[in-house]
Amino acid sequence: MSNSSIMRKIEMSFILICLLSISSLNAQTNSEFNFYFGIPTKTVGIGFGNSPKFSGIRINFADKHVSEINGINITFWKQKENTEAVVNGISVGILPTAGIMRSLNVGAVGLVAHDNLSGINIAGLGLGAGRNLNGISIAGFGLGSGNQMNGLAVSGLGLGSGADMNGLFLGGLGVGSGADINGMVIGGFGVGAGNNLDGISIAGLGLGAGNDIRGIAIGGLGVGAGRDIRGIAIAGVGIGGGRDIKGIFIGGFGVGAGGTIRGITISGIGIGAGEDVRGLSFSGIGIGAGENLSGIQIAGIGLGAGNQVKGISIAGIGIRAKEEIKGVQITTAFIRSDNRINGISIVPGYLKAEKYRGIAIAGYANTSEMTGLSIALINSTEKLKGVQIGLLNYAGNNKKGSRLWPIFNIH
Repeated sequence: MSNSSIMRKIEMSFILICLLSISSLNAQTNSEFNFYFGIPTKTVGIGFGNSPKFSGIRINFADKHVSEINGINITFWKQKENTEAVVNGISVGILPTAGIMRSLNVGAVGLVAHDNLSGINIAGLGLGAGRNLNGISIAGFGLGSGNQMNGLAVSGLGLGSGADMNGLFLGGLGVGSGADINGMVIGGFGVGAGNNLDGISIAGLGLGAGNDIRGIAIGGLGVGAGRDIRGIAIAGVGIGGGRDIKGIFIGGFGVGAGGTIRGITISGIGIGAGEDVRGLSFSGIGIGAGENLSGIQIAGIGLGAGNQVKGISIAGIGIRAKEEIKGVQITTAFIRSDNRINGISIVPGYLKAEKYRGIAIAGYANTSEMTGLSIALINSTEKLKGVQIGLLNYAGNNKKGSRLWPIFNIH
């Protein structure tokens, strides 16, 4: 058989299918979508028209009140009254619509599943499922699900779900979930989860979660969680958690937590916590904790805590704690505690505490009780238990005539 003969047969078959489709469309229009026929039967083989139940290859303009299709279903438009249809196999058309579509679903404009959309789903503009969207889904503009989204989903603009999202998600503008996002998610501008954000999350501007963020989170501007952040978070401007944050945090301007910060924290301007800051903390300007500051703290200007500063503390200007400073402190202007300082303190400026125990090197050391060694231009204490070395050294508990000495004092 020649190639020209084969081509003629293919052309005639295509023309026949088109004529049958047009005939089916006219019949549907005149009889309210009730006309259908098939080869060899009305339910199996090759079908034309609005057959409610069919297995094989089925061609119809718009499905209405369809029950179940197994095989290949080709439609050209959507129909609102087709919410209960179940299509198992391949759905192809301009805008395929059904209750449930499984396996391979392709829409030139879009795909609409009133219930679940599962398998490989591809749409030129957008696709959506009233409940769950499962599998590999790709849409030119947007895609969404009323309930869960599971698998791989890619959208030119945005994608979202009313409930959990589990898998790998990429949205040109943004990705959002009303509940949890688990897996890897990338949003050109933003990523958001109503509950938890777990896994690897990257957003051009910002990402946030109503509850917790766990894993790796990178936001061009900010990363924020209503409760805890655990893992690695990097943001061009700031990182914030309503409760505790634990891990490695790098914020261009600031890092903050309503509760405790634990781990390695780096910020261009400031680090602050309503309760404790623990670990290694580095800030261009300041570090502050409502209660305790412990570990290694380095700040360009100052650091302080409402209760205790503990560890190795280095600040450009000053170190301050209400209750106690403990460890090694190095700064230029002042080190001050309303109660105790214990350890080694180096400050060319002013050192002030009620009780000091350790080695102090200062411009002016002023304490109520000094235990240890104090080296300063001026040393002053009401109760000395150790040695003072400086230009002037005052110890109020020495005998009269020996309380104020130059160079050296001891008790």
